Amino acid sequence: MRGYYEIDKVIDWNDWIKGIRIKVTILKSGNILCTLYKEEKTTKSMSYEDVIQSHHRSTSKSHDYSNSDLNGPKVSMDNSNLVRKLREKYLVKPIEESKGRRNRYNLNDMSLRDPSMGQAAEITKIIDYTKGGFFIECGALDGETRSNTLYFERYYGWTGLLIEADPLNFVKMLNKGRRAYLSPTCLSVNPYPEIVSFLQRSNMGRIANDEVVEDEVISNDVVKKKSSVVNVQCFPFYTYLLALNVTVIDYFSLDVEGSELNVLKTIPFDKIDIRTLSVEFFHVKEGDDGVRTFLENKGYIVTGKVTRQDRLANDYIFAKPSALTKNLSFYVT
Repeated sequence: MRGYYEIDKVIDWNDWIKGIRIKVTILKSGNILCTLYKEEKTTKSMSYEDVIQSHHRSTSKSHDYSNSDLNGPKVSMDNSNLVRKLREKYLVKPIEESKGRRNRYNLNDMSLRDPSMGQAAEITKIIDYTKGGFFIECGALDGETRSNTLYFERYYGWTGLLIEADPLNFVKMLNKGRRAYLSPTCLSVNPYPEIVSFLQRSNMGRIANDEVVEDEVISNDVVKKKSSVVNVQCFPFYTYLLALNVTVIDYFSLDVEGSELNVLKTIPFDKIDIRTLSVEFFHVKEGDDGVRTFLENKGYIVTGKVTRQDRLANDYIFAKPSALTKNLSFYVT
């Protein structure tokens, strides 16, 4: 078709609303449309906000970004109404088993055991991952591409929470069959909930007003000027745990394109137990030393570093000494 190109894959929304599909169209102007197809052959164009609103309507959920009562510095991260808001409006439950049979994954590459760029392999070196566990992955993208947690979930029965702020990525993730909670939100860079402007750049999306080190590819590219922006609800890390009634996280994967240190600073480490982490540092304005120093001051040790020349990985691997169950002598410094 002239004037735009169309993404090959039509994203099926049958998990949400029977008989409805979404097709994503990228116009030459840089604008992006999501088209809703219903069984009666009617269609309508949807904005990014419409994508998420449709999910909320289909599950008797709704959110109103004009309502600031539960956003801002006066709302504590453990506010009971805030926890209820997150639990009831911004969490999609894991796919349930039916008649004793597990639902199949819907992955682009079913043969790829570990799609991570090395982070998952580093975690396997330091803890006993074979008996299940709980993860949180923020910056989950589509739930498959370069996922740091899919390996543990798919082969060792882990479950957890996948957080992805970009609605288009989130819609793709819904179709993957992940056996974890999903949330179309972002981790707050402040110790309170807030609505932020989010730059949509596929796998490089980020909070617009947070000061980060931009990638040269983005800084010198016209894509930067054409990046779509969407309002996204952010919650503090601790609020998610209260909503899920979880206090122990076996693995926390944090990749939010520069806001990592600010997110870490909001976490009450004295109230929860995060056993291991992988944290991307490339875009953090304080640099890798800033991330490392902060977590070392919280009692963590660096057990590995994952980097690639193509910049698909620039992560430190951290662990609590008490979590190490394998090759302890390797980490003596």
